Amino acid sequence: MMEGIENDDLSLRPVEQEDFPTNPHLDDDEDSNGWQTIAPEHMSIFMPSSLQFADIQRLGLVTMASQELELRQGQANDALEGLRLAWGHKSLLF
Repeated sequence: MMEGIENDDLSLRPVEQEDFPTNPHLDDDEDSNGWQTIAPEHMSIFMPSSLQFADIQRLGLVTMASQELELRQGQANDALEGLRLAWGHKSLLF
């Protein structure tokens, strides 16, 4: 488990029918305690960008945060390259 993070099972949530309508992201399986599990493909992934900078430093996640920033910059560059290519193709067709 990550340093500074409690070993809590975040995949379990209480079922309260009157609070919210039927959620398609929840499985229909309910255990004996009245809890439902959330399908893994619908769970959010913990990323350092979801924390404040002071918490990133306190938990020792500075390296991971810089790696996440590099990945996000790479994704942005890939998206921009795709836009440039599509724009160039459209201008050629025009």
